Amino acid sequence: RPVAAARRLGLRILCRRVDRLEGVMASRPNDATPLLDETPISNPGVTPTPRQAIRRFARVAAVGLFLCVGALAATVAQQSLASGVGSGVGFLEESRLGGAQCDGTCPAVAKRDWHKVGNRGSAHVLILGDSTDKLWHQSFCNELLTEEQQCVAPAECVSPTPSFLPNNMQPFVCRDGDDRCAARTCYETPSLSCWKKEEHRAAAACKAPVSEGPSLGFVHLFGANPDYTQDMKAIHNQYAVKGLPVKTADRVRVAVASFDKFTDHKRPVVVVIDVSLWWSGAKLGWWKSWESKLGSKPKFDSYLAEYKRDMTALMTTVDEEMKSTERPYMLVGRNTHNRGFTNHSVEFMFHTAMGEVVKQVFEKGGHHFYDWAKVSDSLQKKGKWAMVDAMHPSPSANSAQAVEFMSWTQTELGTKFHVSLEAQDKALALKEAARVETQKREEAVARRRRQEAKATAEKDAQKRKDDAEWEAAEEARRQSTARKTVAREAEEKIKLEQAQEEAMDTLANIRGTMRGNIANIVGESERAAAAAY
Repeated sequence: RPVAAARRLGLRILCRRVDRLEGVMASRPNDATPLLDETPISNPGVTPTPRQAIRRFARVAAVGLFLCVGALAATVAQQSLASGVGSGVGFLEESRLGGAQCDGTCPAVAKRDWHKVGNRGSAHVLILGDSTDKLWHQSFCNELLTEEQQCVAPAECVSPTPSFLPNNMQPFVCRDGDDRCAARTCYETPSLSCWKKEEHRAAAACKAPVSEGPSLGFVHLFGANPDYTQDMKAIHNQYAVKGLPVKTADRVRVAVASFDKFTDHKRPVVVVIDVSLWWSGAKLGWWKSWESKLGSKPKFDSYLAEYKRDMTALMTTVDEEMKSTERPYMLVGRNTHNRGFTNHSVEFMFHTAMGEVVKQVFEKGGHHFYDWAKVSDSLQKKGKWAMVDAMHPSPSANSAQAVEFMSWTQTELGTKFHVSLEAQDKALALKEAARVETQKREEAVARRRRQEAKATAEKDAQKRKDDAEWEAAEEARRQSTARKTVAREAEEKIKLEQAQEEAMDTLANIRGTMRGNIANIVGESERAAAAAY
């Protein structure tokens, strides 16, 4: 970009003009003061220059020097990124790519309620490739989840952070003592994962919600030649994972063995191999033109022959490693989409020829070829294909490729190696039916308990009501009895008082009668005595 800007501004002319400026020009800090003096300095053989002109030239020179140095630095950096046959010297894969980083969190996915892969279900997929395959793998893993659990990454996302990955992903290359590969989840929470640094970019896997679904693995390869060893310092140790060798052959060996263990050595495996963009970028240049290296037919054919040798050797290496697992497998070579090359350019023609080589190598070896480029072109016509940048497809495009690939495996590889979600969906449907049935039973038990509780409550309420009514009646009876007792006592008191009055009256009458009788007796006695005398 700085070089293009320099060309548009005519900086090449400007740089030459700075060198040819007439008059006294400062070359050291101590030389700058005379340029600002009111009186021009007279030097033999030098034409005096007015102060304003010198100031203008000084400003132009400073700006020109700055832009020339910047353009030179950019050119050197570009050449260093593009150079380095087979080494990727100074290359950061996403350094020139749009939306290189994206961050966020994805919906939580519960820990798997199963551990071992079942004997029945879909074939698994192991992908050996570059960053385009990494993104395809992430989208593929996302497809295994239910809609509410899927991660919705922005369209410009090229290198998601660990928290912005589908939460069913986890490491699968682990050394002894590292139990993360056997864990039922790598995500305790959507923002708290078990990933170490950026290992998810180099080696990652995922499992389905149920054991019948496919397990998917990915390992980044640096080249097709099995004997090639990437200089990790040259790429700033990107794609470095402890326990995962750098040499291609050893990297393949560990990848195959680790995925075999991750899938419990059960069910067939479809191995997809794609070493195209990284090979051409490292051999021919990532961002500069390939014309200098492919400008003649002998050069073109020589590089193509080298790629064919490397891919043949890589296919043989993977084939031998898969045989050692003693499980059913299929090897699938694939080409890749156009990374932004202009049609009929030497880059486009070589890129297309590389895809034809992959097809020839794998079909000649008795294996299979998936025409990724043809599928991407078809999806583009349907409006289902989009690119994040010149190299990487968008998440939606990768998801569409995953669907197409699963359909292709059924047609081309047969039922045994069919990668699909059918068994998973059936298992999930049965699981959902069982959940619904369990829920119905639980709801029936809950209803029965509610009814029992209601009956008990009603019985208790009725008892409380009966008790309250009995207590009220008993209280009324007690009060009535008390009233009757009070009335009776009052009546008896009155009667007693009347009886007392009657007794007193009787007593008074008796007393009166007795007095009268006594008086009579006494009178008669007196009269008798008197008569005796």
